[in-house]
Amino acid sequence: MNQSFNYESNEPLHEIIDVDATFSRKLLGHCRPISFRRNSGREILIQEVGLVHPRYDGLKTTFAFDVTDGAADYRLVFDTESLNWYLDFEGDRYE
Repeated sequence: MNQSFNYESNEPLHEIIDVDATFSRKLLGHCRPISFRRNSGREILIQEVGLVHPRYDGLKTTFAFDVTDGAADYRLVFDTESLNWYLDFEGDRYE
């Protein structure tokens, strides 16, 4: 995933979403989102996971996943404290 993200806004959406993910010792970072469902009911199938990075806020840790469905790019965030997933950004994909 060597494309850039073109997010329309710097303000996170922080939309709670449902995520299907796999957890495995063999995967980098042990977790890989496969698909997610927005509040509208739309399901997005993830084709590729790019960067995965932890973010620290005191003792709280979240993990940000930059993903694509081939048509758009998204940043999903997993909150390890609440165990909730959030959609923080959605942007157009460009090469």
